[in-house]
Amino acid sequence: MKHNNDDDDTLRMLSDAAAAFAKPDAQRTRTARDQHQGCDPAVWRDIAAMGWLAATLPEAKGGLGVGLPAGTTIARRLGYAGHHEPFVAAGLMAVECLAASGSDAAPLLTAVADGQQLAGLAWQPADGALEPDATQVVGTPSGERTTLSGVCRFVAVPQADVFIVAAKTRNQLALYRVPRRAAGLLVEPEAAADGTMLGRLTLSGMQLGADALLAQGEAASTALERALDAGVLATSAELLGIMERALELTLEYLKTRHQFGQPIGAFQALQHRAVDMWIQKQLTAAALRSALKVFDDPAADVHARRLAASSVKARASQAALFVCGQSVQLHGAIGFTDECELGVCVNRGLTLAARYGNAAQHRRRYGALSLPAHH
Repeated sequence: MKHNNDDDDTLRMLSDAAAAFAKPDAQRTRTARDQHQGCDPAVWRDIAAMGWLAATLPEAKGGLGVGLPAGTTIARRLGYAGHHEPFVAAGLMAVECLAASGSDAAPLLTAVADGQQLAGLAWQPADGALEPDATQVVGTPSGERTTLSGVCRFVAVPQADVFIVAAKTRNQLALYRVPRRAAGLLVEPEAAADGTMLGRLTLSGMQLGADALLAQGEAASTALERALDAGVLATSAELLGIMERALELTLEYLKTRHQFGQPIGAFQALQHRAVDMWIQKQLTAAALRSALKVFDDPAADVHARRLAASSVKARASQAALFVCGQSVQLHGAIGFTDECELGVCVNRGLTLAARYGNAAQHRRRYGALSLPAHH
């Protein structure tokens, strides 16, 4: 799908709508974190009502028809506003995965894109490996039924109504629809740095019928890969939004905090550090634009998309940690407190810098993908 001016207009309108909806409100963020594990049901209903959960889909499926740029535009603003709602995990990755899974996944796709069901992808093993075939869940078919056993960690939507679980079945990958209340499923929340929860799923001899299979073989691998690349890009956009807000708060503080009879922003050493932060933010924005161009190019293959995704995530993760760290230093002790809005940015930045692979992991992945022998 090539980009055109109509797409640019759509994205501008989407950006304006996102800015009007998602305004920084640290108190709301803290309440959602403390009372709802990060996902405020009322806010999620509003996000669904605006059609954002289907934003990346083609127009024929009720989407905006501009693909991933729509998802990253929304994610960037939600990051800026400090929203913890799992838009990337449940509104983008789950939707992309189901859309690529084929006709068996269509009913669940409709329910997720409409906001009727909250869905989470589950495939990562305990060591946090990214690739779909790293799953340690095993599916054992017997007649019409399949038994799933194993553990998934780092599920970004522990409160999901339904999980899309990747398992190895007959030596190939398969995706299964697993309802939250299914017998044999244990969901344990694990706290992340920003106070939100990740899910640890333990499947113990869980029995599923034939209707639970969403995709298998090449279709399952492709769907999960596509979802992961989309999630890596959108998480990078969310990190960019966090950097924008952290820098904004820091520049405001440098103007208002006085020392030795003048604003501390008048000191050249602090100005230099603020410029370094701004440069890191700009480099991340450029890396995101570059990656989105690759995803927008019909000639780009899976290999090119993976390279682009790892490139921007390595940059965004490293830059976010730098910007957040410098912000705290320039604020002084107040920057460490939960009462300071900067704390919301810093803790969220710490969490998302590691989500779906940290900078080192993506540099390694980029290096491995760049080797001449890679096919």
